[in-house]
Amino acid sequence: MFVFFGTSPRSAKFLELTIQKGVKFDLVVTEPAKLVGKKQILTENPAVLVAKKYSLPYLLYLKELQHQTPLKIGIILDFNKIIPKDEIELFEKGIINIHFSKLPSYRGPAPVQYTILNGDKEAWISYYLITEKLDDGEIIKQTSLALDLTETTEDLYQKLIEKSADEIESVITKYLNKNLLPRSQEGEPSVTKKLKTENCKIDFSKPPQEIERLVRAAYPEPGAWTEVQLPRKLSTMKQSNNETMDLSPFETHRLRILKAHLDQGKLVLDLVQLEGKTPVSYKQFKEGYPEAEIK
Repeated sequence: MFVFFGTSPRSAKFLELTIQKGVKFDLVVTEPAKLVGKKQILTENPAVLVAKKYSLPYLLYLKELQHQTPLKIGIILDFNKIIPKDEIELFEKGIINIHFSKLPSYRGPAPVQYTILNGDKEAWISYYLITEKLDDGEIIKQTSLALDLTETTEDLYQKLIEKSADEIESVITKYLNKNLLPRSQEGEPSVTKKLKTENCKIDFSKPPQEIERLVRAAYPEPGAWTEVQLPRKLSTMKQSNNETMDLSPFETHRLRILKAHLDQGKLVLDLVQLEGKTPVSYKQFKEGYPEAEIK
C-alpha cells in the first residue's frame, strides 16, 4: 500500500499533481477539519478535498494507520506532525520525506525561507527516509533547481512542488528496485526556524540586498514590515483622567512591504500595505500620504 501524508495547501497541490501524472496512492493521511478565519468556519483539510476529488481513501488521525496493512511505502510533503517510531516501522520500505534543502543544511520547517534569505543561487530537494529525529534520515536522492533570485517564498514553494511532483515516481521506482541506495547525510547540519512577525521588521541600516531578500522570504507570510509616521486626522486636545494631554501631530502605523526590487544596488519599494488597508503600489501610497515618513 502506498500512503501519502500531508496537511497543508502545499501538500494538496503536490498530491493532485502527482495523481495527474499517474502516481497511484492507496491512502491519504491528513487531519480533521478546523475552524478557520475570523468567522471560525469549519473547513476541511485541503488534502481531504483532493482525496475526495479522486476517490482516494483517507484517514484523519495518524493512529488509525495501525489498522491498515500491509503498508509498503509512505511519502510525506508538509505533514507538520511528528511520526513516532512505531508508526514508521509499519512501513516495509519506510517513509520518504520530501524536504526542500540539500540536507543536512536547512533542517527544520523553513528551508525555503532560508534559501532566499541567504541569497542561495540554487534550491534543493532531498528525498530521504525519516527517523524519529528531525530531518536526520538516510538520503535516497537530491536534486537542484537554479534560481533567478526574484522568487518569493510562495513562488519557490510552487516551483519545488512542481519539480518534486515530476520526480517522485522515478524516485520511488528506483528506490524500490534498489537502483537508488540510501546513504548517510554528510556535512555539518544547520537548522531553520519559521520567520515570525517580530523578526521581520526591516532594519534600513542593513544592505539593500539583504532587505530585498527579507521582503521576498517573508512573502506572503508573515510579511516584512516597517513603521511609518502619518499625520493625525485630528490634532486636538484630549481629556483623560482630568488631565489635558497634548497630542503629537503624527502617529505611528505599521506598513508591510510586500514587494520590492533592486535598481543599481538601491532598494525600490513596489507594493505596500498600511495596517487595516488593502495593498497598493508604493507610488499610490506616497500620493495618498505625501508627508509619510518611514522609520
